[in-house]
Amino acid sequence: MACVFLALFAATVAATEGKNEDEKSDIWLKANIVTTYMLNQNLNPFDIDVEVKNGIASLSGTVDTAVEKELAIEIAKGVDGIKEVKSNLMVEPGTKADERQESEFFRTVEDATITAKVKSRLLWNRSTNGMDINVDTDNAVVTLRGTVISEAQGDLAVQIAKNTTGVEQVKWEFEVVPEPKKSEIKETLEAIEEKTNDAWITTKVKSMLLFSKEAEGADVSVNTTNQIVTLKGTVATPKQEQALIKMVNDTVGVKEVRAQLNIEKE
Repeated sequence: MACVFLALFAATVAATEGKNEDEKSDIWLKANIVTTYMLNQNLNPFDIDVEVKNGIASLSGTVDTAVEKELAIEIAKGVDGIKEVKSNLMVEPGTKADERQESEFFRTVEDATITAKVKSRLLWNRSTNGMDINVDTDNAVVTLRGTVISEAQGDLAVQIAKNTTGVEQVKWEFEVVPEPKKSEIKETLEAIEEKTNDAWITTKVKSMLLFSKEAEGADVSVNTTNQIVTLKGTVATPKQEQALIKMVNDTVGVKEVRAQLNIEKE
């Protein structure tokens, strides 16, 4: 569960092998919808099945309320590239006897999602993606354990975790090793990065913005051409604008960031 998010992306990259461009586009669109469901605290992604063909998304499965059904549909409609959403979602309210079990389940899912968010941010940041760090989450408290090449790198990892949405507290236990052994996860990431393309970079950047507390309140679209990322939309303050530009610029695979952002509060 801890690496659900990274595994999803890896599986998506693998699934595009041997596919034509239309099929690849549908796979990426499905990945974007499923990823957004996973990160939404009001939806249980395991109860919603998503299929995309020729840009048309089909949703099936069950949700607890009519509001959740509409939320799932609207999220799918909001994904760039989706032309139409067909819903076969069924509303099946849970019983009161199941409420405690469901609460515990959702807490477990939420902790796993937070772990995946933190892990992804560490893997996709140029300055931290070589670290061999284990991430655990319990009731929104994140614990980082592993090796770093310097205290400064450890401090950066802690700050990235603190700035991740959903995280309430961060604990850490680092060993400073000047030249740590390359982790298995790092090797996996490098294999994925060999397949880097503009769609992959756009997905990573959107996820980074979605994960970060620093991006809260911003309304930003992302487009990538030849590994050059263009950000358009609105941000709350000049400080937020600079924070988002730095975050995107620090993302693995990004060559340049071009910001076309309006500031709400001068």
